[in-house]
Amino acid sequence: MTNKNASLEPMVLGLGGSGHEWASCVSNGNLLTAIAEERTTRKKYGLGADLLAAESRAACLKSIDATVGDLDKIVACDLVPRPFYFSLRKNTDIINHHLAHAYSAFATSGLEKAAILIVDNSGSVLGGSKTGTEREVETISMYDAGPDGIKLIDKISGTHYLNAKTESDYFQAGQTSNSLGHFYRSASLSLGFSFSDPNGHGVFSEDGKTMGLSPYGDDRFVDDLGGLINLTKTGVECDARRIDLLMSTMSKNTCFEHRAALAYATQYHLERAILHLARRLYDLTKHENLCIAGGVGLNSVANGKLVDESPFKHIYVPPAPSDDGISIGCTAYGLWEHTGSKPVFSRSAYLGPQWKDADNLSAIEDMGVAWVRPDDLIKTVSEKLCRGHVVAWWQGRSEFGPRALGNRSILALPRPGFVRDKLNHEMKKREWFRPYAPMVPEERKDEYFDFSNDSPHMSFVAKVKKPDDLPAATHVDGTARLQTIRQSENPRMHALLEAVGEETGTPILLNTSFNLAGEPIVESSADAIRSAKSLSIVYLVLGNYLVTL
Repeated sequence: MTNKNASLEPMVLGLGGSGHEWASCVSNGNLLTAIAEERTTRKKYGLGADLLAAESRAACLKSIDATVGDLDKIVACDLVPRPFYFSLRKNTDIINHHLAHAYSAFATSGLEKAAILIVDNSGSVLGGSKTGTEREVETISMYDAGPDGIKLIDKISGTHYLNAKTESDYFQAGQTSNSLGHFYRSASLSLGFSFSDPNGHGVFSEDGKTMGLSPYGDDRFVDDLGGLINLTKTGVECDARRIDLLMSTMSKNTCFEHRAALAYATQYHLERAILHLARRLYDLTKHENLCIAGGVGLNSVANGKLVDESPFKHIYVPPAPSDDGISIGCTAYGLWEHTGSKPVFSRSAYLGPQWKDADNLSAIEDMGVAWVRPDDLIKTVSEKLCRGHVVAWWQGRSEFGPRALGNRSILALPRPGFVRDKLNHEMKKREWFRPYAPMVPEERKDEYFDFSNDSPHMSFVAKVKKPDDLPAATHVDGTARLQTIRQSENPRMHALLEAVGEETGTPILLNTSFNLAGEPIVESSADAIRSAKSLSIVYLVLGNYLVTL
């Protein structure tokens, strides 16, 4: 494979995922595009998608007006299912799963040097094979990253129990010892927080629900779960089968207080273990900066604890720390290998394919909805929000990763408190205890939150200084999963926050993902119109247009 023009920057395609969350990322030196398979197929986690078709790959290549033949390098991690790269197999480099995670975090961090901590359910197979009843897999990896590359300094592994007759059977979660990801997953499944694919492709834990429930609990089960995770000089030890047995037994009592206490204890011990690992990694590297990736990196409460209590001065979590983010890591690895120097990616999460205003107008006309193009869109939308309306907001390139960060969002004022209940019960159709996230201009963060780090990807939970100003965005424990908006990264959302602040005195909006329950976040403007109608949202912003439904 050769580039159309040898003088151009190299074109590199990265493919990510494991048993779910497949995604593609491509770079031509000028533009980085990344999108998950679920966004293109409209199937949550990409389950049931035709991986041979690889719709996310096609969308990425289209975004840079390229074909497979134009690529200089293709990279996938060793847990990406073969069908996802089968047609490209002769030209695809395969790399370690945790290494790809590490590249995804470091390349987007903007840091010159950093320690990197990877924590997930399970990664690459280190001993045995994908078929059979058990094998040894990586669960935690520590790296030292700098201008000369990313170097492994320690790795923890555990036995992975799963009876896999074929390689395809392997892409189920199984049971993994010495895995903090499995520890948390086991609790979530025992509490009933899971997504079951209707076509039988697997059961996936919804760990964010466990995290959201935990502040409602007390410490009655902290000692009971304490013996499940042993903190050692070199890391952690835990037995998957023992974890599953105890979680299953303790979850039989279905009263709310009991379930909340189990979630509390699970979160408590995850934080204890993560902090232990971070302190050890700091002792090994003495770096001021820490990058985190792997599925456990989505636990924003634990991340916030690291900011408050770890020795690191700055902590960075990429927008897609889970297996979809592997695609960015593979792209970064390919570029570094091809050019011999570290690629510098923006930390921006807005990496989806580009959309034109004409696409929006076409969708509006095709679906026959009323619309206007306001002379001052920001002022018009701010007025709607300040009158108490919920507004669906669709702009430009979609966010890469599981969270809506201001381009595929549902917005509302953070007060009064019943706004949260309205969204949970009437629109999002989700559990009443789940919180919503506040968005604030980065430069105004310190007025409302006691938090020393930035949080552009909604990756950290922070203490709220003025909970009475943000009742719908403040969780029961007085915290919020914070998102900071930098003017240079999302000028339109930054302007909207400022306009709301001028009207209400508080430049903050409540933000939740723009999607129906059980569906991925919307990608196209047509997706947005359909979803807004189903959510009974009256006002939808599509680029420069205000649609009334």
